[in-house]
Amino acid sequence: MKTTTMPRIDPLPKNLGPDALLRSLGITEPRDIDVEAIAFYVGLRVKRRCLKCCEAMITGCGNKGIISVMPGGMLQRERFSIAHELGHWAHHRGETIACRSSDIGKFSNKNDAERAADAYAANLLMPLPMFKAECRQHQRLDLKALKAVAGAFNTSMTATLIRMIDTGNYPTSIMISHGTGGRRWFKLASGIPGYWKPKDDLDADSFALKLLFDPTSREEAFPRKIGGDAWFDNWEAGKFQITEQSFRVPGEGVITILNLDSGMIR
Repeated sequence: MKTTTMPRIDPLPKNLGPDALLRSLGITEPRDIDVEAIAFYVGLRVKRRCLKCCEAMITGCGNKGIISVMPGGMLQRERFSIAHELGHWAHHRGETIACRSSDIGKFSNKNDAERAADAYAANLLMPLPMFKAECRQHQRLDLKALKAVAGAFNTSMTATLIRMIDTGNYPTSIMISHGTGGRRWFKLASGIPGYWKPKDDLDADSFALKLLFDPTSREEAFPRKIGGDAWFDNWEAGKFQITEQSFRVPGEGVITILNLDSGMIR
C-alpha cells in the first residue's frame, strides 16, 4: 500500500477499532498490514527521532497528529510501538501520553491505559481470524511454530507467543518469562487450572537455567522432556512429564514454552 494514494477518514471516529480499520482498508493478508500506512490513513505521521524519557509518544490536535518513535531498534519492536500509539489515538485522544520501554508490549503491565494500547496493537498487527488460520498450520506450539508465525506477521517472538496462547489453539501450553532475579511473569492457556502455577525460581535441571546464565548455551532445536516437578510445586507434578523449550529475549532474560501432559488439565 502506498501512503500517497490511500484515502483517509476525516473526521476519524475516536473509537474506530482495529478490525473496522483493517476492513475499511480491505486488508485480508498479514503481509498487507503496513502500520505506517495505517497511521497515515487515520491522520498520523510517523517520525523517528531521539526521545529522552520514552520509547514512543503521540502528539495531536483535532484529527491529525505525529507518532514519534526511537530509531535504531528491532523492526518488529518498532511496528508494535507504532501500533501501540495508534491504540492511544483510538482510546485516549486528548490526553498526554508518553510511553517508556516498560509500558509497551509488557504482559505484566498493570497500567490500564497501556494494557488497552497493547491489546489494540495486538489486534491490529495480529488480527484474530488471520492469526488463527496461520496457527492452524502448526499443530504443536514450539519454537519452530513460533518463529514461523512471528515471521508471517512480522511481530516479535514475545508478542506472537502471547497471541498464540490466547487463541485457544494450544490448550496445554504455558509461557514463562525469567530474568536473573527469578520468574517475571507467566501466561497459561485458558483451560489450564490455576493450580499449575510455575515455580518462582528455575530448577537446576531446567535447560532455561543454562540458557539464562550461560552465554555459550544455544537454543535447543526441539522441545525436550522433563519431569513436571521441575517446574511446579503441585503435589501431583512428579507424576507427569512435560516438554520445555526456551529462547533468549535480549535485555530481558529467557522465555520458556511448556506443554503439559493432557492428564494435567482434566
